[in-house]
Order: sequence, then C-alpha cells, then structure tokens
Amino acid sequence: MRQEAGGENIIVKTDSNQVDSNKNISFTDDICADGICCFMSIPRNQSHLGMWKAFLKRRNASYGVKLLYTGTQAKDIVYNPCRCLEFYLKEVNTESVTTIRVILRCGIFTKGRRPYTCKTFPDKTDSFMHDVPAPCVYNEYIAHENYVQLKYTHVFRLFYAIKDDRRLLGKIFPGYTAEETREKLNQCKEVVKISAVWNEKPSEYFLLEVPKTKTVLYISDTHPKIEGVKHAYGLWQGHIEGWLEKHYGSKWQANLADAMKKENTVKRIK
Repeated sequence: MRQEAGGENIIVKTDSNQVDSNKNISFTDDICADGICCFMSIPRNQSHLGMWKAFLKRRNASYGVKLLYTGTQAKDIVYNPCRCLEFYLKEVNTESVTTIRVILRCGIFTKGRRPYTCKTFPDKTDSFMHDVPAPCVYNEYIAHENYVQLKYTHVFRLFYAIKDDRRLLGKIFPGYTAEETREKLNQCKEVVKISAVWNEKPSEYFLLEVPKTKTVLYISDTHPKIEGVKHAYGLWQGHIEGWLEKHYGSKWQANLADAMKKENTVKRIK
C-alpha cells in the first residue's frame, strides 16, 4: 500500500534499496527552479557548503543523477549535483496519459531556510559564483528564444539523466522498488534511454527533459522572470555584456541592438 505525499509520511514496500518508509516528502505542483542551480551553479569542489561539507549526509541525487545540457551546434555538458540535493520521481495521471515528474529539494533545509550562500545566489553582487548580478539559469531556460539565442548563440535543452543503477533507482521513487522504477521509466513515452561515458565506466541513463514551467519557487525583486532582451539587459547589464563580448567581440553592441529591434518588431506584430 502506498500513500501519496502531501507532507505526510509515505508507506512503502519492503526492499533493501527502497526509500525510507518514514521519509517526509512534500510534493507540490511547483518545480523547484533552484534545483537547476544545484547542478549548474555550484563550485566543482562544492565549497558553497563551507566547513559543514564533511559532516553533511550524502543525499540520493549524488548516487547517479546528472543534468545534461545540450543543443544544436553546442557541446554537450554534464553537471553533477550538489551532494545535498534530493531527487524524487512522482507519477501524475491525467485522463489520457500517465507522466513522470521530478521533485527537487535541498536535503538539509526547507525552501524557506536554504544555506546562506545558496539563498543569496545570484542576487548578491559578491555571491560565490558571480562578481556581478546575474540571472538564474532556469529563468534563462524558460525565457524567449530571442534572448537565449543572443546570449548563448544557440537554444539549449536540459535533461535529467538518471543512471540505471539498482541502488539509485531504489531511492528516488517513493513506494516502488528499484525494479518497478526501472519498468516505469522504460514504459514512459517521455523518457529516452541512452548509453554514455561521463567521467566513469560506460553506463546507461534514462533521460527526462526538464519541463518549462513559469511557476518557480524563488523570485526576488532583483531576480525576476526574464521578459525579453531589453528587460534582461537593464537588470544584468555587466553580466550580459561579458557574455556578448565573449561571443561577438567588438560587434557585441550591434548584435544586442539587432536583438532588441527584432524583439520590438515581434511585440508590434502581436
């Protein structure tokens, strides 16, 4: 018997690789946008955790969940998660189809009490990754293609890569064994299975695309959703100019002007 979570405890099947039956997971209708930062915006040595890193319990995402950044004419990049990131799957049933959603949570703090370095990133001008204010990666991911194309020179896609490993699969789907989780992922039409070598021996991964939803859990006054090129440039001028100079050299201002002109044209048509 399995009880869906809404903050309650979850009753699960007995299995040595199964989620703890007393695990309290608060499933919501929101995607934790900050969870993307828990892959893409952390130092390699995870120094954002400070002196407590050695004492913090390793959470389930670190057992084989990665984030794949890919795009046309772009080099694939694979990101490892913060050791404190919890990663769970949830089955969502609609009238016509059953889908699988991902729930991301910091394993040591609730969304209201995140670690200081994470809570202030990237709004704080001297945050641990940026020396100037910068937009959230997830907000860029859901931004209009005109902005993304200008800054990155390509439109990128993000995928959760879940290693086909019995130990991991038994930890990420409350109420199901590792074998049942593997079967559900294999049957899900939204999931693609690949073989890859990412700094380790060859392994198989289930790929589930990161959904683009405008519901995010962390939006501050200086960290709003990106409305367009002009809006983003006004908020994060130094950061964006650095990227444009990197890609376009001395022509960065002309490219910026062209993108703003294109954006204004589209708005007038609408």
